[in-house]
Amino acid sequence: MDWNAMAAPWLALEAETDVKHAPVRHELMQRANLRAGQHVLDIGPGAGITLLDAATAVGPQGRVTGIEIAPPFADRARERSPETVDVIVADAQDHDFEPASFDAAISLFGVMFFRDSVAAFRNMRPALKPGGAMYFACWGPPARNPYFTMPAQIAAEVLGPGVAFDPTGPGPMRFGDADMLADLLETAGWVAEIETMDLHLTPAGTPADVAEALMRIGAAAMRMKQAKDEGTLTEAQRHAIFDGTKGWLEEMESDGEVRIPACVHFVRARA
Repeated sequence: MDWNAMAAPWLALEAETDVKHAPVRHELMQRANLRAGQHVLDIGPGAGITLLDAATAVGPQGRVTGIEIAPPFADRARERSPETVDVIVADAQDHDFEPASFDAAISLFGVMFFRDSVAAFRNMRPALKPGGAMYFACWGPPARNPYFTMPAQIAAEVLGPGVAFDPTGPGPMRFGDADMLADLLETAGWVAEIETMDLHLTPAGTPADVAEALMRIGAAAMRMKQAKDEGTLTEAQRHAIFDGTKGWLEEMESDGEVRIPACVHFVRARA
């Protein structure tokens, strides 16, 4: 994996992503209810916004450790984090965690990309103290998450279908099936409760601003890259995808704010 290439567009849109995910992040942190003095593990913190939330919650006497597989994300997370935060570059699937070293674990959209989900969840479980819990947010069914499906559909209408993806393989939609996720966590040794919630993503800016961001990250961006690599992408096609995405987002605009329906699983898993 070329982590620099993968992380670059997301880092360029860091502020936009933080704003877009804010409603989900707030729900996650409310459920985790982190307390002063705790030691917290953040799984796949990306550019680090949840590290800041956790550090604020546990205060100066607490400690937050982020485990991030992509070095560019880890570097950025360190830059923006206080001294009470450590960020290590490692794969949580096989990292040698110190047993019983964390009071709680959190993750905002960071657990869907492991090569082997059961192995990863099983590996992380002993890192929590007895009675500790892991709280994470992951995307629900694709049909209830148009932020992913609509750009893909618009791009396919212009460019034709892209490479089919495995909905159960590593990727954002991996845990859309809550029953499958519950079974997976049970197999890995966790006792899990899953609450599925409909809410709205709130990306900053106009429909045109959000459409431009979706030309750089996400399903449409991936489909355009495929066409570009094949030497078939034209500027007219890019404009058509942008216009179609902008038009869809205009339908999502209310009182000057773009509000995109979303479905998220909030998980509480006891070690």
